[in-house]
Formats: sequence, structure tokens, C-alpha cells
Amino acid sequence: MKTRYANVTVDPDRHGKLRARFRKAGCAPKYMATLPDQPGFEAEYKALIAGSRIIESRAIPRSVSDLATRYYQCGDFAGKGSDNDRARRRGLVESFRSEFENDLVANFGFEHIEAILLARTEKRTNEKGRPVGGQVAARNLRKELRRMFAYAKRLKWIAANPVDDADKIGKARLTGFYSWTEEDIAKYQARHAVGTKARLALEIILWTGQRRGDARAFGPKHIVRGKINFTAAKNGADLWLPIAPDLRRALAAMPSVGLQSFLVTEYGKPFTKEGFGNKMREWCDQADLPQCTAHGLRKAIARRMAESSATQLGIKAVAGWRGDSEVTLYTAAAEQEQLAEVALGATITRFSNENDA
Repeated sequence: MKTRYANVTVDPDRHGKLRARFRKAGCAPKYMATLPDQPGFEAEYKALIAGSRIIESRAIPRSVSDLATRYYQCGDFAGKGSDNDRARRRGLVESFRSEFENDLVANFGFEHIEAILLARTEKRTNEKGRPVGGQVAARNLRKELRRMFAYAKRLKWIAANPVDDADKIGKARLTGFYSWTEEDIAKYQARHAVGTKARLALEIILWTGQRRGDARAFGPKHIVRGKINFTAAKNGADLWLPIAPDLRRALAAMPSVGLQSFLVTEYGKPFTKEGFGNKMREWCDQADLPQCTAHGLRKAIARRMAESSATQLGIKAVAGWRGDSEVTLYTAAAEQEQLAEVALGATITRFSNENDA
């Protein structure tokens, strides 16, 4: 008798007892320990499905494709991060697999990894007309390959991880997304007036530090007891923030907002993560700011806090960062002259010999 679970049937055995049986092409039939919807069934079913994926793989044994399939089932990949994070990582793995799927993992040396990463630094346009490549792309690929080849080492397919011995590609210091300056912000605000979606998008990110995936979903339910409360999708940080007056004004000026999210498409639905990023790109281009992105506003609020003498702990509390190194990366764009004026000015006032004159 078929069940609502794919590949699972339930029939009486020779003793008349109902037994669930898992059958799938390429796998040996297996009687399950429990029946559907009983405690323990879901876990056993998922394990059988995951195992069947590996068994069914037609990839060349110990090839890149074989490794990728197994890697998706390991704890380092399947058990860490959010769905969005895993989707991003899978995209990196698949971009590598598409080029080298039939190559044996054991044949990769550090020189091959370096050549692959060097090629990834070259910026180009893909078949969809989108820009790809660059130093950041190479850095992200290197990080994921290092983890995947580390798993191959655990499988005892290789004795050493070739990515560990490969040099980091690119001499330029990677600073990530461009951080908006005060001039950029003023130029955008001059182009997009209060009461427009474009302006509200800027004020949301600029005064909450949200990533674009959180900003596009930010809505009435996230205003709690006169404060902003949301859970960061990337790392699960539960954040409580005060509402800035500029953000209040931008919300109050909107002729209408969505019931689920403040920002909605022309069809009244919340933006997708990619759709919101594309819309921000359009709004920035309209303001003649091709260098600016949604994520760059996240760096701008970190810069503003650094210039306002906020502590590392305070900046992490606002943006939901876990480590100090992340704060350092995002506050690197803080105005050196202004910070030096505050830090050294007080020292000069206290210790300069001119005070004795």
C-alpha cells in the first residue's frame, strides 16, 4: 500500500504485522523500524533519502562530482548556517563542479588551485548578462574549496589539503563592498524624496544596519513596544534597536506599506532577496551612484557609529556581528581625520607643553 512518503509502502509481513518498506532505484530494499508518522520515522526516512542520494550517484568514484554529492550530506555543510547561507555555498561548489566534475580529487595540487582562483579573479559577464568574478569571488571560492577538500581528507581520499598550500590570489587588499560616504547619502536623498519606496529602503538599512534579506522582510510585526525587534537571518542574532526619528518620518510619509513588510513590489508583495538587491541597484543608478549597493549602507552605519566613538561592543550589538574582526572590516572606512581629532586632540590638550606656557 502506497503512503504519502515517496518510496515508502506499508504492507503486512508473513506474520500479519504491518511493516514499512523503503524502496528506491539503485538502493537495496529495507524494512523500516517504525511506521509512517510514528516517533522516529521522520529521522529514519530522511537518513534513507540522504543515503540514497549518495548511492544513486553516477559520478566517477572519488571525482569532484562524487565529492560534492557527499559533501552536501556532511555536518560541515548540512548542519551549519541558514538556508540562504547553504544556498550561497552550494552555488560556489556547483560553479567548481561544473568545470571539473570528472577530475579525480587526488589529482589536484596547490598549483591547480592557484590557477583556478586566478581565473576566478577575472571579471566578466555571464550568460545572463550579470557581472561575475573578481577578487572577492576568488576569496569566497577558496574558502569553500578549503572546506570541501578538508572533507575529502577526512574521507582519506587525499593525504593533504591542496588549498592549504595554495597562495591567496590578488595583491590588492580586499575591503568588500564600497561604503557610502555622507556625500553619497545626501545625493541619494536629494534624488529620492521622503514618501518613496526608494527613500524608505535607504532609511531602513541606514538606521537598522540590516542585510538586504532582512531589510526586504522588515515590517509592522518587527515594531515591538516602540522598538525594532528582528532576528538576523544569517546568524540568528536576536536584535533590539531604537527607532531613529529619520526612519519614523520615512515610514509616516509613505502613502501605503505592505501588511507583512514595509517595502513591497508594484504587485503589493514582499520583495525577494535578489529582487530587492536589483531594485536598490536601480535606485542607486537613478541617483548616479553606480558604486553604491544595499550592503554598502550596512558599512555606512558602522562607519557612522565608529565616528561617533561607539565601542566595539556597541557596534556589534547594533549590527549583530559576533567577532571583533567583522567590526574592523566594516569600520575601516571611518574618517581617519575625524577619529584622529577626537583621539589625539584630547591627548594634546592634556599633555602638550604649551599648556604650561
